[in-house]
Amino acid sequence: FGSSLSGSTRLSRSGCARSHPLGRRLEGWREMALRGDFQGGSHGGANQGLSLGGPGDHGNVAIEKYLRWNWAFFIGACLVFACAVGTAIHWLGHFTFAPATFFFEIFLLLFGAMMIVLDTPIPHMQKHPHIQQVRFQIYKFALFMTRFIGRGVWYLFLATLIFGALWDTGINWFLGAVSTLYLSILGIVAIAKGWILTRNLDRVRSSIMDAGYAAERYISRGQAGVSKEQFKLMVESATNNPDLFTSDELEYIINALSFTPYNDGQVTLDEMRYWLSEGPPLWV
Repeated sequence: FGSSLSGSTRLSRSGCARSHPLGRRLEGWREMALRGDFQGGSHGGANQGLSLGGPGDHGNVAIEKYLRWNWAFFIGACLVFACAVGTAIHWLGHFTFAPATFFFEIFLLLFGAMMIVLDTPIPHMQKHPHIQQVRFQIYKFALFMTRFIGRGVWYLFLATLIFGALWDTGINWFLGAVSTLYLSILGIVAIAKGWILTRNLDRVRSSIMDAGYAAERYISRGQAGVSKEQFKLMVESATNNPDLFTSDELEYIINALSFTPYNDGQVTLDEMRYWLSEGPPLWV
């Protein structure tokens, strides 16, 4: 919050909280927490380092920290890569002059390898410097991969490639149907997850904007940004729902609000201003 704001009346939930001395004290503590006076609020001089996710997560964005999602995406990546290898072997054994098929197989192979690197759930592989560098480049030039909706649309696209590679060509109708069905379901479920997070996050934004608050209310002068704990308090004060987002979802949302594929686990003032500006909701 800005330094000129009074802590006893800004975030109170009821008249009792305003009138009772203990209520005023608790609300004052809540406002100090949002401003960064405690709970690990970082100021401009702090340097926590940059990574693809938050501090200490070894370069994972939040979408990779969802273990069940990580394995689901990894299985989909393996299906794409196996399909690319299998169909490439088939066409090499039935060699004909087909440049379109050749480039189709090359791209399918590259897409499968890229998704395996991106979605590998094996911890020591995730921490490998070369894997982290490749991930960084993927997120740098394909930032939509850090979004559930973007990842879901991507897997739907890969499902169409698998359908064309196995079903349309008649190489293996059964594997084509099973792989296409799995990737399609995975894509649809990921899009649904992203839509739920998008809707809930827009509820928070609408509540803040309807109250007439600006980004400066939550980030004081000299403060580097809003941490996950402070963002959670902001969500609770705006919606009166402390359980709207889980801890992993908060990390994912902070990553989605970031202007870059890396962040230090905070929402900066510019990112907060952009999120609270007029316009369509942030798709996550």
